[in-house]
Amino acid sequence: MRNRALLFATLSLTICLAVGLSGSSVWRPVLAQSPSVPTQVVPAHLLGTDDKAAFAIHFSGEMRANLDTCGCPANPSGGLHRRVTMAKAFRATYDQIPLLELSVGAIFNDQGVLLNPPFKDVVVQNDYALRGYSAYPFDAVNLTYQDLRVLHKYFSTGEAKRAAADFPILGTYVSANAMPAANEKTHVALPRFIVKEVKSPRLPKNHKLRIGITGVCEPAPSEGTGYVWRDPATALKEVLPQLQKQADVVVVLAYLPLDQARALAAELEGVDIMIVGHTQPSLLTLETVGNTALVVNNYETKALGELRGYVTDDGKRTYSNRFILLDATVPSEPNALKIVRDAKAAVEEARRSMVQAAP
Repeated sequence: MRNRALLFATLSLTICLAVGLSGSSVWRPVLAQSPSVPTQVVPAHLLGTDDKAAFAIHFSGEMRANLDTCGCPANPSGGLHRRVTMAKAFRATYDQIPLLELSVGAIFNDQGVLLNPPFKDVVVQNDYALRGYSAYPFDAVNLTYQDLRVLHKYFSTGEAKRAAADFPILGTYVSANAMPAANEKTHVALPRFIVKEVKSPRLPKNHKLRIGITGVCEPAPSEGTGYVWRDPATALKEVLPQLQKQADVVVVLAYLPLDQARALAAELEGVDIMIVGHTQPSLLTLETVGNTALVVNNYETKALGELRGYVTDDGKRTYSNRFILLDATVPSEPNALKIVRDAKAAVEEARRSMVQAAP
């Protein structure tokens, strides 16, 4: 602990990390409901063109509780405040293209959280991430082992319902292969999938489309969480038949090595889209594996992934994707930026206190 504290003492207080404040009081996402300051104009090239898409997905993940930019010295990119800007600008510009925001997971930081006591600065960081992502939640998030190690306390049977009301991000988690451990009575089973209905005049028939989202994570040690991980392929083979009955488009969020994700896409039937994340370089172009459109998340979401879907009158679907670099050319959404700045100040204070407490 002494070495770790001394290391923090050498860090600049302007280090570009997004962080969080731990506390026992209940926080509610009032920012999401408060009037928003108009977002500055987003450059047209970042929004792309109206290519008659029927729906779109913004995908991201692997932020590990960093709400701010990546901190890269040359061109710091990413950040909650810029992701929110892009979503708002897309919806305002393309009102006929419904947008879903999905995450491959790993949006919390599991470093030392299962220690007793846990690292104070990481607790602070995760608490602010919980607040930030509850103010601006995703439509669905894949549960990864990093997120589970941070959030398992909120999934207890006595806490889950209230926690999801206080922190809406908790209600968006899905997992096909995480389940309460044998004889475990204190934790709830998470939803295995979510179905979102989108509407657009560009969709045939009734102008509606049901998009089903599930997720898997590579098995990992989970002691102390109350959960275990099943084999991803086995779990998906159980979930997909149920999901296909309820959805027109099936999306799998896969936190897996790319070769394993490709093998799954080739093996499984009925997966329309697979979004992969596992601290690996992005595929800059969409890859087709069997009948599955496969894309890879950009690590730390320095670039926001955008996948567009097109539906012909006879129901045939095709897809395209691109990445939007979230650098300084993307204006910051004011309320989200305030969360980011407050988080940064809170984690810096936590690190100062750790240094001062070091023997």
